[in-house]
Amino acid sequence: MLYYVMEPLEGILLPIASKDEEMEIIALSDLSRFSEVDYDARSGLISERLKLIMEMYLPKYDFKPVVYLDAPKQEQLTFWKFRPAFYGDYQADYRSDGIVSHILFPNNRAPFVFTARSPKGVRSMVVRLAVAESIIRRCILGVKFTRVAAP
Repeated sequence: MLYYVMEPLEGILLPIASKDEEMEIIALSDLSRFSEVDYDARSGLISERLKLIMEMYLPKYDFKPVVYLDAPKQEQLTFWKFRPAFYGDYQADYRSDGIVSHILFPNNRAPFVFTARSPKGVRSMVVRLAVAESIIRRCILGVKFTRVAAP
């Protein structure tokens, strides 16, 4: 199976949401700069468009909303907390920044989307080729893919 590590492109970062609350509302002004963000690994948030894709591959995942609200303009943007489950049945090499650079599975049971953790504690979101292709076809913004596993 072909797998890719999904990374955010450099650019706009969303204000960080807390990790514990069911739903969070963050008051901001000028939400227009966040309309081009679909994935922010630092805060673990994905856009509604990316959420629709992930639901196809993780149908039972429990997404938690984070709402960015500009009250004076009466505008809002909703993002979703997304930290896929850790998967540990692999051998991996890592880049100097802790992101997965190569991964080898002893069996073919790896999920479509999972989180891999480096010895440094850095999290990498790893996706199968089918997931990466779905994201690319739908013009999701701010995401890049690097191949980490070949058949």
